Amino acid sequence: MYVSKAVYYNFICKKIYNIEGEFLWKRFLLMMLVFIMSCGKGGGSSKIFTLNLSDEPKSIDPQISTDILGGTVNDLLMEGLTRKGKNGTFEPGLAKSWEKSEDGLKWTFHLRDDIKWSNGDPITAQDFKNGWLRALKPETASEYAYMLYPIKNAEKYNKKEGTAEEVGIKVIDDKTLEVELGAPVPYFDSLVAFKTYMPLNQKFFDETKEAYFTESDKTMSSGPYTMENWTHGSEITFKKNPNYWDAANVKIETVVYKIIPDNNSALNAFNNKEVDVTAITAEQAKGFKDDPRLVSNNDGSVWYLLFNFNNKTLANVKIRKALLMAVDREGLVNNILNGYGTAAKTLVPKGIGIKGLNDKDFTEEVPTSILGYNPQEAKKLLEEGLKETGASKFPDMSMLINESGNNKVIAEYIQEQLRKNLGIELNLEIMTAQERFSRMKQKNFDLVLAGWSGDYPDAVTYLDLFESTGGTNYGSYKNPQYDALVKTVRGTADQNVRIPALVKIEGIIAEDVPVGVLFHRQKQYLVSERVQGLGFVAVSGEYYFGNLSLK
Repeated sequence: MYVSKAVYYNFICKKIYNIEGEFLWKRFLLMMLVFIMSCGKGGGSSKIFTLNLSDEPKSIDPQISTDILGGTVNDLLMEGLTRKGKNGTFEPGLAKSWEKSEDGLKWTFHLRDDIKWSNGDPITAQDFKNGWLRALKPETASEYAYMLYPIKNAEKYNKKEGTAEEVGIKVIDDKTLEVELGAPVPYFDSLVAFKTYMPLNQKFFDETKEAYFTESDKTMSSGPYTMENWTHGSEITFKKNPNYWDAANVKIETVVYKIIPDNNSALNAFNNKEVDVTAITAEQAKGFKDDPRLVSNNDGSVWYLLFNFNNKTLANVKIRKALLMAVDREGLVNNILNGYGTAAKTLVPKGIGIKGLNDKDFTEEVPTSILGYNPQEAKKLLEEGLKETGASKFPDMSMLINESGNNKVIAEYIQEQLRKNLGIELNLEIMTAQERFSRMKQKNFDLVLAGWSGDYPDAVTYLDLFESTGGTNYGSYKNPQYDALVKTVRGTADQNVRIPALVKIEGIIAEDVPVGVLFHRQKQYLVSERVQGLGFVAVSGEYYFGNLSLK
């Protein structure tokens, strides 16, 4: 609760002059104690910033976490060699400087002299090697291990075709880390800011074992905050890390993440000043038109229908095309999302800093577009596809969706479109984000309403999603040409080679439909007027906390 000085003064004066008889100091002291305690709770405190999370993170273990929610936790706890800067840029983090060789294959990072873990241990180059090799270790089963594949022999080690000693990570001394790449990666300095590249305190890891980063006392921080408390499913509390090298520029003492999946409950929490920031649905945003607290952001996400290729029906390309062409994506954006977004014509969103050969946005060079809305053609394709699979009708199927955000209304719109245009009765399974991720990982689904945001500023962070051996290929899509093109893109820094290959990948997605691309999202937030400096990013997470302060 926030109370201005004037209100507080009037409150005290009235209390003193309205009481008849002897004033009891005990009562006064008790009142003051309650007042002080109340000021430490909720989003109204001048020293506490409170943010709503729509769900419990799937994992906050830096080498294992894959979801944005886990990344939002890691943004406070962990810092790598570089860190997110303003407007999608990257800047020095635990490394004060770095250089690369003329051929772009060798990067040398120089760590700061004064960097420490939250327990006071020095952060060394060996800590980075520890974390990276752990992510690559086959037994870790990190879905994001492929993020380290640019490093020489990293993929071989991860696939049990080589040893840890062969991986191109060399500790020169405590403050110098040398990294050898398999091919030039011009954006490698932004890549190392990603959570999979975080350092690891080996002694602490050995002590916590399987409990590593599963409870507040099982975390160790290299970043601006430490985790003070984690009430699972409810709340996570962070305190400023006094050992953080840049602690002088961290202006908020306490950060609280409240986990509120229900949209209406989240909005009520904001209106009651229990949270300072919350995402809201497109429908809720209608009530805040022209309200300065409403912030809309192109969050760099693409939303799509994820197909399970282990399902005989969905393995048929004509059926996948039919399902996509039966959904009016323009109508979805305009009528369901109230114009907050863009009907997708490419998998890669426009405007996230990816340039093509003509120096325009990469997506403008893609001649092939995602299949357009065409119910008549969809019916024809569905009939042909069912005939090819030997089925007389479309079998019963379900689509998994998250219970938070706009997901339910989007799914219901798709459900109605398929019913109206194809006579298909699609069931909806509503669940938490954790449940959905678990089902996707187990390949236990028919369809999923899924979304993806870029991990680093390059088109391949989207276009390698469906690589047959990749950790994010939940639908089990397999296409040797697709895999070869991804390998080509990763293997060169020559834009004259990369851009044509990326364009071809977009063409495969449009023609082969590994997923049914729907729209690029514009996300809405409510931000308290007392919040200053909070940024929103399109890649590598959702928020930028570097300039955060409170009025």
